[in-house]
Amino acid sequence: MNHQEKLAAANAAENKMAAALNLRWYPKYHLAARGGWVNDPNGFCYALGKYHLFYQHYPYATAWGPMHWGHAVSEDLVHWQHLPEALAPSEEYDRDGCFSGSAIEHEGKLWLLYTGHVFTAEFGDDTHLRQVQCLAVSEDGVNFKKLGVVIEPPEGFAHFRDPKVDRLPDGSFYLVLGARTPDDEGRILLYKSSDLQHWCGPEILLSSKDNDPACFMYECPDLFKAGDKYVVATSPMGLKPEGIERNNPSITQWMYGTFDGSTFKKESEFTEIDAGLSFYATQSCEAPDGRRILSAWMNMWHVSWPEDQDGWNGAFTLPREVTFENGHLCQRPVREVAALVTSTEEVADFTLSNASRTMCADAQALRLQLTLDPEKAEQSGISLGTSAVLSVDRQHGELTLTRIDKGLYLPRSVKLDPKAKVSLDVFIDRSSIEVFVNDGQQVITTRVFPQGDRELVAFASNGEAAFTAVTISQLGSSIDRLRF
Repeated sequence: MNHQEKLAAANAAENKMAAALNLRWYPKYHLAARGGWVNDPNGFCYALGKYHLFYQHYPYATAWGPMHWGHAVSEDLVHWQHLPEALAPSEEYDRDGCFSGSAIEHEGKLWLLYTGHVFTAEFGDDTHLRQVQCLAVSEDGVNFKKLGVVIEPPEGFAHFRDPKVDRLPDGSFYLVLGARTPDDEGRILLYKSSDLQHWCGPEILLSSKDNDPACFMYECPDLFKAGDKYVVATSPMGLKPEGIERNNPSITQWMYGTFDGSTFKKESEFTEIDAGLSFYATQSCEAPDGRRILSAWMNMWHVSWPEDQDGWNGAFTLPREVTFENGHLCQRPVREVAALVTSTEEVADFTLSNASRTMCADAQALRLQLTLDPEKAEQSGISLGTSAVLSVDRQHGELTLTRIDKGLYLPRSVKLDPKAKVSLDVFIDRSSIEVFVNDGQQVITTRVFPQGDRELVAFASNGEAAFTAVTISQLGSSIDRLRF
């Protein structure tokens, strides 16, 4: 089949899955595919008058398969409309997958840069593969024409993927991509172009031997400006846990520094962008007003995905504004989330001592904002039915979000000042919790799968805790899942 025939088949498969979804955990206001498997966000950009978010998609099943590019658009980052598939494997250079990449507007057209993936032995054998960088273009932002391979891998490189394109101050283009050397060193490579079709490079932007010696591959790199700093974000492979950090099978991290168009000089070490169980492969875009916005795959490799029984698998985080403040990178939900609010309840301040209090009987889709003073309680926080607990441990100075799944506890934590109050901005959807801590200084995101009870309860144990500035906002639906 040619590309158009492959796209038509993919759209038909997704339509079939969309018509039969079980909605018990399907998100109300987070973007997800209409059916099938998703992972990395791709091509996140503002172009042709709209925000575009493409994504790795397998529309035929709820497990990973030959990657297509799904596509959704928005005018405000929170209300999304699905469009037909943008890319499908169809050529010899991408026959086993149109892997991750990025998008940019140029000369009134929308251009996609993506990795063409081919297994050179058996399908799924990632020790025998070929990856090249490919280009596609659209005049209407919906229908894309493939233009073929524009960047070949360096000699001896097999893992060579995930191009992220952006502009230099002079209007020319740069892209970064992840690579694995023949001797298992992870690298982020830099290429430059004046027209998106002819590229010079590579230069080594960053090497694992100088930053993460255990890393053998940097996936999904991004290089963007936040304030007066440049940020490198990436998902390293091969790192080991360090205390409460790096506890996921795969993590996503960032550092900041300076970039002169060729050389990145770091001014910080890598830190995790999100400490939760469900955050990977972040990608950023620049809003028309200059804000830097990022989103990520709200799932994780090598954990259970109960929604795969329901005709879909995977979703995306709320878009977040990234700022550089007082030497720290901060994240906050985009201000446009205010448009989702359907009702708001301001709760009078209260104190709990070895007690609990119901805050919402059925927490399906809401935003909870509060300040918690845990100084006299050993443990305090909130719980969502029997599926999740968000707790402050005063003795250890940690905030922990725990997913509870059939008796299995999966905690993820960040460090806190044990003597200080903590402000929490919590977004609960049908199968996710995103927690912004202390005005976005830290974030924890975890998928959860409540079975029955969704009661939202505040608690304090072994002492007293004060809950102040409590606001509960109910959030409405942000997408029509059945529409193209």
